[in-house]
Amino acid sequence: MNIVIRKHHFKVNPGQNKEAWDYINTGLWEPYTFDILDYFVKPNTTIMDIGAWSGVLSLYIAHKAQKVFSLDPDPVCFQELQTNIKLNPILAEKIFPYQTAISGKKETIQLSARKTYGASSSSILSRKKDTENSLKITAISLFDFIIQEKIKQVDFIKMDVEGAEFKILPHIGLTIKELKYPTLYISFHYNFLNEHIYNKSIHSKFLNKVLLKLEKVIGFSFFKKKIKAAIQHLHDDLMIYEYIYTAKGDLVDKKILIENPEFIKNHDLVFTNIKWK
Repeated sequence: MNIVIRKHHFKVNPGQNKEAWDYINTGLWEPYTFDILDYFVKPNTTIMDIGAWSGVLSLYIAHKAQKVFSLDPDPVCFQELQTNIKLNPILAEKIFPYQTAISGKKETIQLSARKTYGASSSSILSRKKDTENSLKITAISLFDFIIQEKIKQVDFIKMDVEGAEFKILPHIGLTIKELKYPTLYISFHYNFLNEHIYNKSIHSKFLNKVLLKLEKVIGFSFFKKKIKAAIQHLHDDLMIYEYIYTAKGDLVDKKILIENPEFIKNHDLVFTNIKWK
């Protein structure tokens, strides 16, 4: 299948995700993400694509970046990622895939899928609806990964890890210092964290389902205090960056994240020392 995104061409085997790839081909999928990549990535830029799925962003940005490290722990995603890289031999020279799960530390953990692996929803945050689709994996910290792989340069990190960001970010300070403060583009999955806290707090699968549905109807979070506590210091290590932007390029006052950490519920963020727009 031929994919064209903003004049960049590459081939993929869509596998079980043909509908998703068809949508990507329309150019309507995540336009802000491509705006961010187009602005911050230069020919000498090294990228780390954490949560690479089947390779859409890795393949896109390999057209202009120097090197791309692509990480995904999902066994189906990783197989599709490898296949799609091989279908593009020129781009393949720049892309280095790893079937690796990143967390806040080295730990043995469950990787769970909502319906099926490979559907871009696998998470290391336990959720009641996923308990029938889980496999045990070993996750490591981002710092340990870059040391293990002897990675000296990373200029841009894209992180879309289905809730694992809540484990990674509180421990990211040493990593970004080691890498000389690369630009970070982080996709936040507030609902995954919400479900995870429900799972830890309520053992009944039925009651979980009922309360989550009720929350959607009335708009009231039953575990708002626990969620706030979980994200209160999420950005502490990232306050060293000069600029924080929403995915649309709107500048964010740091006070907003300090006083209202739930801002991430509706906003993906870019942390950078490069002025944008």
